[in-house]
Amino acid sequence: MTAAAFTFAEPASLPPTSEPSMRVRAAGVSPDVLPITYDVIGGRAGFDALEADWNALFDRAGRGEQVFVSFNWLWHWANHYLGADDRLSIVTAYRGDRLILVWPLVAERVAGLTQLAFMGAPVSQYGDLLVDDVADKSAVLQGAWAHLTARRKFDLVRLTKVRDDAQIVPLLGSLGFVATATEEAPSISLAAYADPSAFEDRLSNKHRKNRRRQLRRIEERGPLHFRRLSGNAAARDAVRLAMTLKRAWLNEKSLVSRAFKDERIDAFFMDAVASRDRACGVEISVLETNGECGDANISVTCKGRRAVHILAYNLKFDRLGVGNCHLEHAIAVAHGEGIQAYDFLAPRHAYKMEWADGTCFVRDHALAISPLGRLYLDLYVARLREGLKRGISRLPPQLRRLISGTHTTIP
Repeated sequence: MTAAAFTFAEPASLPPTSEPSMRVRAAGVSPDVLPITYDVIGGRAGFDALEADWNALFDRAGRGEQVFVSFNWLWHWANHYLGADDRLSIVTAYRGDRLILVWPLVAERVAGLTQLAFMGAPVSQYGDLLVDDVADKSAVLQGAWAHLTARRKFDLVRLTKVRDDAQIVPLLGSLGFVATATEEAPSISLAAYADPSAFEDRLSNKHRKNRRRQLRRIEERGPLHFRRLSGNAAARDAVRLAMTLKRAWLNEKSLVSRAFKDERIDAFFMDAVASRDRACGVEISVLETNGECGDANISVTCKGRRAVHILAYNLKFDRLGVGNCHLEHAIAVAHGEGIQAYDFLAPRHAYKMEWADGTCFVRDHALAISPLGRLYLDLYVARLREGLKRGISRLPPQLRRLISGTHTTIP
């Protein structure tokens, strides 16, 4: 696929909400009355040039769950997932010389049509945009959309993994986006508990007894040791091992994972966990039993929120409950560090709900722009895609392994 496959075109004129692409500073003028400059950044060099302004906006307005739209996170993503044929479409809004909005999008060619999606797939777990807390936020968002549609031609917008409390949700509602899939992300509000014992008290007696039994069985093998690693080569090695364990588990369960069929996910997390210049809160925690890795968790921490992104345990210890033991320790450590929320991310699973005290809905949203996009949305996204996924999940293990081996994916 070449860049020519994309049907981007510059319009003859821009909407009235758009100002020329230039930065202005007006001495003695209130920032709230300065004109807004919208732009769409279409290349890697332009993305890199936004680093300082993007980081300043995130420092001011970003929330913990928005770590996946931080510059550093997407910088690592671009290093591994942004191909030569991909077209960035990062919408920016400046008020004077101050960046007040950044909406990180990328164009993809899917089923013969051009689709806009969030930057970050498949490693980002929540999609959103960043916008300053300004009085005219709604107008700023509408202006960003107007400028995007004037500057870029596309068939469909598919924005996945959007939390119901995301900054972009009001804009999606006003534009008529439809929800095409819904999940739940369980979490623990650690700030609600005075200490780990208070959190323990809300767990069922059955859950606590089961964990104590599992802990005794693990300790019978030998001493337990917990390690937390980031910012060094040892962290890279631990991530490499975690990915090996995860793939072994997926194969054992005959599960098909689009993300883990692509080894770029390994390189992404190895670089992200080891990075110091552009750290993005990634660390790996390892539970060792008698000197052997029993369980590994890759997490992302940002602004008082810790999201456990990848959980991987050694199949050798399948019946020992090493995952529960590790989570118990990790949650206690997070509480001791003042982490306010411990996020299990979507989807909802029974083992997550044993720990969680709440959930947030996470939805995929889509809007058709062209007739071809409408056809794709109505016939495939809204009707066939989830049915195909459910059908694959119900196939016998041998057939699921065959599908996985042929690298078949559902876009």
